[in-house]
This record gives sequence, structure tokens and C-alpha cells, in this order.
Amino acid sequence: MKKLACWLGRCVALIGIFGMLGVGSAFAQEYPNRPIRIVVPYGPGGVDVQVRSMSPTLSRLLGQQVVVENREGGGATVGTTAVRNAPPDGYTLLFTGTSVLSVVPHMRKGLGFSADDFAPIANVTSTPAVIAVRADTPYGSLRELIEYAKAHPGKVNMGSAGHGTSSHLAGESFQIAADIRFTHVPFKGVGAATLGVVGGHSDVVFGLPGIMLPHVSSGKLRIVASMGTERSEFFPDQPTLIEAGYKVTESTLFGFFVHRATPVAIQQKLTEAIATATRELSFVSAMKTSSASVLFMTPAQLRAAIDEQSAYWSEMLKHPRMAEMLLP
Repeated sequence: MKKLACWLGRCVALIGIFGMLGVGSAFAQEYPNRPIRIVVPYGPGGVDVQVRSMSPTLSRLLGQQVVVENREGGGATVGTTAVRNAPPDGYTLLFTGTSVLSVVPHMRKGLGFSADDFAPIANVTSTPAVIAVRADTPYGSLRELIEYAKAHPGKVNMGSAGHGTSSHLAGESFQIAADIRFTHVPFKGVGAATLGVVGGHSDVVFGLPGIMLPHVSSGKLRIVASMGTERSEFFPDQPTLIEAGYKVTESTLFGFFVHRATPVAIQQKLTEAIATATRELSFVSAMKTSSASVLFMTPAQLRAAIDEQSAYWSEMLKHPRMAEMLLP
């Protein structure tokens, strides 16, 4: 009798599993049948340029309008939380830098989300950060910036995209390596942080080259170093921090995520569309124009990259000076 009950229980479980698979398949066949929203948890004029360049192709491939929405605030946590709390139906996607999932959870308690709450769909770009200073500062090179900061502790104001963002952490890591101290000035997004330097509200900013290039061309900003393992293809005359003797790198991955409960068939459909979109000449050209490097990663590769970053920053954030400087 017990064996019969056990057998019946297994049958019911299998029926449930196959039923769920059938529902997921049905969802995928019907999906999408209404507009798709992509949330970018940063201010306009920065990271959103990447996904806006891709959205027309995604709209064509998926057969529905793709709407990009900026939801900045809280160091990218406001928009990320919004996607975490959205229905897991594939109609709300997150496009973000990986630091909000691999770094921020180590820094703040009670966030309301973790990396495990999201399913990676695909990575699309990977761009090394650069260090820019206002053109009228007395330091026009990396060496001069460091010498000035050593002679005037706290006098250099460092703009960032917000407390705990990748641009903030990149700046803090550099300070530790160079044994200098800046004064942190958080903004809402790296675009605003860059304008803050141009407008004289801060002196140095760590961020993406595409946002800074127009101001470099106009003579308002100077790039003094790249944070990649190799020199930036966009500023080849400037050294990397590694070349200068500082073992600090920062290359931000930007990709798509959905709520982890989103049907797998829908996730796969999105991955396929994004993979195709990254190969479109229009997107590749737009990324080159905006100084971003295209790098497609599968969901498994993106998950592995996040895990690697998480392990690195888990240890880095234990550094005494890092803990001190990260205080709000």
C-alpha cells in the first residue's frame, strides 16, 4: 500500500512538472504579445545609450515595441529593485552594470534583492573605465594627479555615479593603491558625475570613455589613465594603472537580466534575440561611436563573471581603508 501511494505521488509530481513545462512552452509561443520594458537603473545620457542603440533591432526581432526606462537612484538599486518586484513574465528586463549584483550586496544590508533573484540573459558590452580630470586643474597627467593628492589630502573632489556604484569603487580602489585621499562627491549617474567635473563641482571622475569623449574633444576634460588590462582603444596615448605600477583594474560588464522565475523558454527567446542584435552592424557602429566595446556573453558566462567579481569584491571590501571610505 505504501509503495502504491509513493508511486502515485511520483506520478502526480511528474504530471505537475510536465504541466509547468507545457505552460512555459505556451508562454514562449505567445511571447511577446505586448510592449517590453527595459529598466536602466542609471540616469539618462550614460549607460542607457547602449540599450537605446539596440532597442530598435530588438523591437524588430521580437515583434513588439521595446521601451527603455531610466530609474536612477540609490546607486542603481532603485531600478534593480523595481525589476525584482515586477511580474516574472519577461515583460520587464533589467539592463545594468554587473556591480549592482556582484558588489553592492556585500556593502548594504536589507537591499531587497540579491544576484540570485535574477536570471542572466546576455552580456553585450565590456568597457574599461578611464580616469578624467577637468582641463583647468593643475594636474594634467596621472603622476601629477597623484603628487597633488599626496601634497593636498582631501582637496581633490572625486565625482562618482553614486555611493557604492562601480565608478565610486574604482576610485576608492585607486586611492588605496596610490595611498592618496580624495573627497567623494556622489551624483545620480555617471553622466551627471561627468558634467559635475566639467562644471567645476568636482575635479576627477572615474567612468566610461564614451560619456567623457565629447568633453575631451571640446577641451574641457583630460584623460590621464585607463583602468583596463590594456590601453584603451579610444585613448591609446594614456597609460593603464597597471603600467603605472598600480594593480587596479575596472572593466564594467553591461548586460540583460530578468526575474529568476521568468519561464526558461522566454529567457532563451530573449537571449537569442539579444545575441542577434549584438551582431547588427548598426549596434556595433553605435558602440564604437560611443566608445564602448561589444562583448556578448551567454547566460552561463555572465553568471560566472558575476560570481568571480563577487568573490573579488568580497575580499576587497574588507580592507580597512575601503571600509572607512565607503561610509556615506
